[in-house]
Amino acid sequence: MRISVSNVDKRFSVRGREVNALNKASLEVRDAEFLTLLGPSGCGKSTLLQIIAGLEPATGGKVSFEGRRTASGPVTTMVWQRYALFPWRTIKHNVAFGCEMRGMPRGERMARAQHFIENVGLIGFEEAFPHELSGGMQQRVALARALCNDPEILLMDEPLAALDAQTRTVMQVELLRIWDQYKKTVVYVTHSIDEAVLLGDRIAIMSARPGRIKEVIPVTLPRPRTLDMLTTPEFHKLADHAWNSIKEEFDVAYGASKEGQSQ
Repeated sequence: MRISVSNVDKRFSVRGREVNALNKASLEVRDAEFLTLLGPSGCGKSTLLQIIAGLEPATGGKVSFEGRRTASGPVTTMVWQRYALFPWRTIKHNVAFGCEMRGMPRGERMARAQHFIENVGLIGFEEAFPHELSGGMQQRVALARALCNDPEILLMDEPLAALDAQTRTVMQVELLRIWDQYKKTVVYVTHSIDEAVLLGDRIAIMSARPGRIKEVIPVTLPRPRTLDMLTTPEFHKLADHAWNSIKEEFDVAYGASKEGQSQ
């Protein structure tokens, strides 16, 4: 297994009230797997992702990374919903930023940045600034920057959520193409059931808060994936399975919310 999450708990205080965000969350992610993470709002999906990334400490349990660590890049890189680009840097210098921080020689890092700019279809925008690009193009820059940094694992927190429906579909196709090419290990948080089925090798369903891994659904669709699969009976069967599992957790979360309001 590439990532092992074992009995992870997360508690924190909000205005003097303790919130139990995660409870005994356990998950195994395989090498070169695209795992999608679904669950009701507030179940701790993003919190779990940040714990895996080392950005947030767990209250209990552990996260371990197995297998060989490469010398050329970090173990994990995050891709966020908001693109987190530096507005004063050109696109090329944004993409090269991680390599620059690792001390890679200028010529090497700029050549590497150019390669990934071309790979995400942004030739001709190397000297543009982020504000000159559309949302979809900015997310391509964020993806190019993540790949340029050569991580073993990509952690993606709803990276397409802010895009319009058409651009989101285009970016889903782009993600499929890029994953087919590089075969990175990916953990991908989304609220979209269709997106989770289309992209994932498996779908991890989280329970209502306190979050735990309720179920892991194997996605039996063949690769390479195409948008044509969205209309197949197998796709709809998988989407229905995921929805029924999540709906149970929505009902739990909604009931807890109403109970809290009545107190």
